[in-house]
Amino acid sequence: MTAKEGSPAPARVRSLRIFVAGPWWDTGTLAEYVTAGFRDLGHDVRLFLYSRELNAPIGFRDRVRRRLSGESRFTLERIFDSAREDNVRLLDGVDEFEPDLVLVIKGEVFLPETLHMMKARFDGPLVQWCGDNPFWFPNIIGSVGIYDWFFLADDHYAPDVSRQGAKRVEFLPHAADPETYSIEADEVNGGADVIFVGDSRHQMGHLPENWHRVEMLEAVARTGVDLAVYGRGWDALPSDYTVRNCLRGRTLLPARRVAAAYRASKIVLNVHHPQMVNGCNMRTFEAAACAAFQLVDDRPSLHDLFDPPNDLVTYSSADELNELISYYLSNPDERGAVAARSRERVLRRHTYTERLNGLIEKVTR
Repeated sequence: MTAKEGSPAPARVRSLRIFVAGPWWDTGTLAEYVTAGFRDLGHDVRLFLYSRELNAPIGFRDRVRRRLSGESRFTLERIFDSAREDNVRLLDGVDEFEPDLVLVIKGEVFLPETLHMMKARFDGPLVQWCGDNPFWFPNIIGSVGIYDWFFLADDHYAPDVSRQGAKRVEFLPHAADPETYSIEADEVNGGADVIFVGDSRHQMGHLPENWHRVEMLEAVARTGVDLAVYGRGWDALPSDYTVRNCLRGRTLLPARRVAAAYRASKIVLNVHHPQMVNGCNMRTFEAAACAAFQLVDDRPSLHDLFDPPNDLVTYSSADELNELISYYLSNPDERGAVAARSRERVLRRHTYTERLNGLIEKVTR
């Protein structure tokens, strides 16, 4: 929580020069949230977003190149070109900025060889914060022993990461940016009784296929409740899936529009991807930060981070989820009270400023 939200300011260490390398996303701004959190603490931060060029629209020359070389060759060459440039720019950025600390957020494109070279270029700690299953990404696992600290958003993976040679492994949950996910979010039309914003995850291409999220939302859709779904992959489901008819946007919404959509809806549905075994996804904290009532599938860490059912309501099966949707749609006052307590909890304990203050205290002591 930031001081401007009214909480006591966290204890601060001396001002540091911090280099943050994080992923570019078209919908969210995780690396920007982290950068803002460090700056709230008084640090000088340089942000490097990797994969930005890979996700940029292609111009005329690239369209010609794609036509001449073929779709598959063009796509692979573009991926390799982007990764090569990101590795070089990472080294150049560290050389230029001369940081006291480097934080890599995920960093699946960075080669172990690049991180070895970078580690020799500055004297401070090299830190990883991984919000996904690290074993999906060969470069991350191949670099485990290079990092001075390896933070995980899900401590389920900690024993295996340690066995890979990590020096120090710590649990660092996701958080929320209260400037983005706020109660001042712009009002939008098209609010729903129940809303879900996220990819179907049943066919992500580079990640293992998993139908858990699809089947949970399908169970909700078949009840006939007013369900709005935004995200990729849902339109590719077989035609007999009812949830296809609930799709209102085929891409994820930008972060501020997500906040507005949450505020306009009665219930935010949170269905974790099964890669989050113990930990909680970003949605858990972000929905809570804008005082949106959410139903979230139970995860062990929820009971340490929140106080269910006082500030979050959890479910463990599709049948229980549908019973809870019916109950809370009929009890708006109870819904509002839970959501208000959820926001208060996030502002007090689960902002990026709080998370990063704890990170710095650990890695600099």
